[in-house]
Amino acid sequence: MNYHYLEVSIENQVAYVLLNNPDHHNQFEAGLSQELMSVARMFSEQDEIQVIVLGARGPNFSVGLTNALGTVNTLEDETYATVTLASAAVEEWSRLPYPIIAALNGQCSSLGLSLACVADIRYAADNALFSIPEATRGVVPAGGITQRLPRLIGKGPAMSMLLGVEPIEASEAYALGLVNKISSEELLWAEACEEGRRLASMSTLSMQYTKECLLRGSELPLEQALRLELDMYMLLQTSEDRMEGVTAFLEKRPANFKGE
Repeated sequence: MNYHYLEVSIENQVAYVLLNNPDHHNQFEAGLSQELMSVARMFSEQDEIQVIVLGARGPNFSVGLTNALGTVNTLEDETYATVTLASAAVEEWSRLPYPIIAALNGQCSSLGLSLACVADIRYAADNALFSIPEATRGVVPAGGITQRLPRLIGKGPAMSMLLGVEPIEASEAYALGLVNKISSEELLWAEACEEGRRLASMSTLSMQYTKECLLRGSELPLEQALRLELDMYMLLQTSEDRMEGVTAFLEKRPANFKGE
């Protein structure tokens, strides 16, 4: 399938997705949101995918709803429809069971940061800037960021970003735990892809069950979350991947996982 706002490819069980509207700084136009939603739905139906690497063409990952002039659409009905569609696209990505690695460069703002927050691992270029400027426009941030950001970095730092508006640099984002690694702008995409290939060599079942434990468990009381973890552990005891992992360890060789 051909896309206008995205570049999508799948190779060796790793899906690569690049936001591809650099002339508009990968703004969350309706077309971009619709394609993001379509791709997420397509990925959810494909068993051969093990990892997703998400990045962007151009100097900025995404400025959200801000256009190249630094303003937003003033038509209330159109803006509401655009935000609703963008939020739905982000939610589709949040439901994907595969590990998602995001490579974030330049400005990562507004709905762009909302999308980044659904990734499981975030790499940032040393020139990256993270901001949530909605308070300056008299609106509430969308795309689930008011809920996901506090879960990532804590309520206090998240409140500072959500209300303070001032962008934070990659070094501060790393200190807060918002990003996992800082790379140079030139090496960012390559290093994220390398990590994607490394994860793809692991057990698909193990990664997906671990991700489910973390995401679902964080919303449960501790006792129920621990029970969920144990249930997931027991489910994998009879899997072929589990047996392959044990055999490979005993034979001192790399495991050949099949996701079964």
